[in-house]
Amino acid sequence: MKINRNRILGIVAVGLVAIGACVSQTGAQVAYERGSFTLPSEVRWNNVVLPAGDYTFTMESSGLNRPTILQGPNGGVIIQTMAVSDGTTNQRSALTIDRRFGVSFVKELYLSDRGRHFLYREPKVPTDERLLAQGPSSTQVVPVHLGK
Repeated sequence: MKINRNRILGIVAVGLVAIGACVSQTGAQVAYERGSFTLPSEVRWNNVVLPAGDYTFTMESSGLNRPTILQGPNGGVIIQTMAVSDGTTNQRSALTIDRRFGVSFVKELYLSDRGRHFLYREPKVPTDERLLAQGPSSTQVVPVHLGK
């Protein structure tokens, strides 16, 4: 009986080690969203000023408030997402850029394959400058190409 009990305990131990190895391997596999876009002019994205040019981005697709890593003409920067909402629309993936108070800034990144809207903060403009710079506001939509 002692031999059978030792065999059973050995089999259970091997099974637990195999399950643990599988769990650690699946936990290490992280999915990433990749894409590219072209900025037609200088744009603020949170606290970062980005020059016009071609950009690529990478973000972890499993988390909600994960940072976005951008690579562009001046190297790489990390952009933190302010909010995320889910909901598919009939539009394609795009970057929404607003222009107010003489400043262009990224308002939203929409990824159609995930149905996710990543929202970003509007830059703060001092009150005295706000009165001077009040002109027409506009919105521009820049296409985002996923999977690059």
